[in-house]
Amino acid sequence: MDRRHVGLLLAALACLAGLGLWIGEIDLGMEESITAPQPPAAPATPATAKP
Repeated sequence: MDRRHVGLLLAALACLAGLGLWIGEIDLGMEESITAPQPPAAPATPATAKP
């Protein structure tokens, strides 16, 4: 491999690494923005059934 091929290989690896970091950053950002829905609040006093 001559100098031109080594340069292209390094550039391609740098692009792949950058793309991987970018996708990872997007994934982490999505996890922070997505929150689980809160369960409905339980009533403060239990309901009593009258027979």
